[in-house]
Amino acid sequence: MRGLDLLSPSHSPKLLADPELAELSVQINQMWPSHPEPLPLAWTETPLVSIDRSGVAWVIGPAEHDPLQGARGCTVIPHKQRAQLKRIAQLGLPFQRLAIAHELDPEGPVRQLLPVLRTQPQPCTDELARVLVGEVPAHPGVTRAVMVLDAAVSGATSAIGINAVVSVLDPIIFGIMARTPPRHGQLCLWYPLVAWRW
Repeated sequence: MRGLDLLSPSHSPKLLADPELAELSVQINQMWPSHPEPLPLAWTETPLVSIDRSGVAWVIGPAEHDPLQGARGCTVIPHKQRAQLKRIAQLGLPFQRLAIAHELDPEGPVRQLLPVLRTQPQPCTDELARVLVGEVPAHPGVTRAVMVLDAAVSGATSAIGINAVVSVLDPIIFGIMARTPPRHGQLCLWYPLVAWRW
């Protein structure tokens, strides 16, 4: 969960400056003491391209705008993380929205946007988000099969290179909370729920 570490703040001045949000954070911490502190970030109704404090580029947006939705319009989530999300849902925490952040390859299409992103995050269309993030990843079983085939032919290059299959970096799913239903631009609590590396 490297991405969670990169995105996690120390006690943010934004949160401390909003007493209602700070109080909500304390209440959730009492219900869920083992979970990391939330990120106080403005809610966005559309995808946003941003750079975190360590210089890593991300596409962040509502789950329903996830650029890696599969053919049936569902977000592609590995089995282990789906099980974690089910356990979190059983806690009954009052998340109002879900968001997904995708780490971007600095050598990929985002490279052209990096100079402008260093000054401020940029909204983007769903289409641009899909270009920046790349293709829906192969099922992990397919990835393992390609690795086994590569090994079986003694390292010879396979028809589908492993780098083509494992092209997506660190997705993170966030649960979003605020005192009111989140509105675009409203400061909210972003709780990292699960993350994985394809």
